[in-house]
Amino acid sequence: MSLPKDYISYNQIKLYKTCPLKYYFTYIEKIQTPISDKILLGSVFHSIIEYYLNKKIESKEPDNGNLIDVFLEKYELAKNERKVVWTSSSDEVKKRGIAFVKYFLKEMANFINPLMVEKELEVELPNRGVNLRGIIDLVEKDFSITDFKTTTSKWSKSRVNSSYLQILIYKYLFEKSFCNTIPEVKFKIIYSKNHRNINHQEINIKPKENDIEKMLEQIDYVIENIDDAFFYKNESYMCNFCEFKYMCKDFKSVKRDEKVI
Repeated sequence: MSLPKDYISYNQIKLYKTCPLKYYFTYIEKIQTPISDKILLGSVFHSIIEYYLNKKIESKEPDNGNLIDVFLEKYELAKNERKVVWTSSSDEVKKRGIAFVKYFLKEMANFINPLMVEKELEVELPNRGVNLRGIIDLVEKDFSITDFKTTTSKWSKSRVNSSYLQILIYKYLFEKSFCNTIPEVKFKIIYSKNHRNINHQEINIKPKENDIEKMLEQIDYVIENIDDAFFYKNESYMCNFCEFKYMCKDFKSVKRDEKVI
């Protein structure tokens, strides 16, 4: 079977590696599920960073009050566009988002020199006839790449390692598109469990020489298995938190080159 979106992306790769059957439900059956309030907040906050940095490129940075107004508008629109599973009240999530905006302006914004924001890139993978696509949060004037994350706690080393493939893909896409070598890649993580005590960490990574080769091997593995319609349950403790856990019980087996049964 062909790729359901005619291209491969980090989100597809990550989901297939997490659970091939979950990938099947999401991308083949196109079953839409509710999102968590954390994903909602992360999405809205990302759009605020995009808005601010594009204004900065134009030398028209919005002030504190203006950016909060933009956040509130985007937040209200986003929470009504899709069903949300609330683990905190909407007001608390909103307060947390406002606190993130204020913190970003005070502690982070002045140190960012944007060149490109939310840059979508797509290149053909060698020997596969398949395109790899990604959207880079930020490319700065020194050609460093940054991916922003919002979360409830500081990232551990294992969390960084599990997300490394994403930013490595962005490095690959940028270098192939512009023939520039990226010296380093970064994660900027803003974290707090509530609207108080906001913090952030910046993690700079210098990829190793053979990391791209390993990345391409991982992508190749996922593409081949999707092509073979190889979708199976990857059972773990994470199944308890999966939005498809009740549907998954009805699927007894999965075989290559056959319809999921």
